[in-house]
Amino acid sequence: MTQIKCMLLTEVEPSTEVFEKYKHWYWQKKENGVRAIAHIKDHKIVGIRNRADNPILYQFPELREIVFPFKEAILDGEICVFKNNKSIFYGGIDKRRSAPTKKTLEENPATIVIFDALKVENEVLVLKPYSYRYSKFAESIKESTNLKVAKNFSSGLELWNKITQDNLEGVVIKDPNALYEIGKRSKNYQKLKNYKTVLVTVKKKEPNDAGTKIYGNAIIDSIDIDVECQLAGMFDIQIGSQHKVRYLDIVGNKLIQPTKYHK
Repeated sequence: MTQIKCMLLTEVEPSTEVFEKYKHWYWQKKENGVRAIAHIKDHKIVGIRNRADNPILYQFPELREIVFPFKEAILDGEICVFKNNKSIFYGGIDKRRSAPTKKTLEENPATIVIFDALKVENEVLVLKPYSYRYSKFAESIKESTNLKVAKNFSSGLELWNKITQDNLEGVVIKDPNALYEIGKRSKNYQKLKNYKTVLVTVKKKEPNDAGTKIYGNAIIDSIDIDVECQLAGMFDIQIGSQHKVRYLDIVGNKLIQPTKYHK
């Protein structure tokens, strides 16, 4: 199977300028899952490679049953586990790291969300604009429990407001004229992540090579809870001190922080 390195996104901060500058681009929900290059033959998925180019179809056998409207294709997408209409990473797709048991399939069923096409039938699409690539699959794919198509929203600001209101992962912005830049982090594909900030009062600390891991108290959604997180590059931390911490989500008591903040 041909090795294909995914086109990656450039992260930008949400701002009035961004919403205005890219208002004519395609705005889509950013799902929280596993990147997937899916190879289609005889209308079925015969192989999936992740971002590291490792074969992962064995982890998602239910995706073999999907019937596509084209005989051959190479599609780009995200494999997710949806719960209450939200793509869940921790407690969701992270439970699908190996060949699944019957219980895993029942509790964490996978769905592949298609957002791009590199080839459909005999037509290679990587040098075609995104608007054209999108048109080659968006209308013809019939959605099901295990198959969805990324939707374009006309208003980036309205979509962003819904993402923050529903505490979803974020937004992806795509230039409709962009070509598929294999293996590159493109400025024509951008992402806005739904970061939150909370004030943490330190109760316990554990210094490490990257800074200090802290255990403390915070108020999230008007609830007083204990949390743990990493203060990157900070070593002289005092018990009782307060620190603003940026995070994406909370799992148990752990704040899920931007990757650069992890040890």
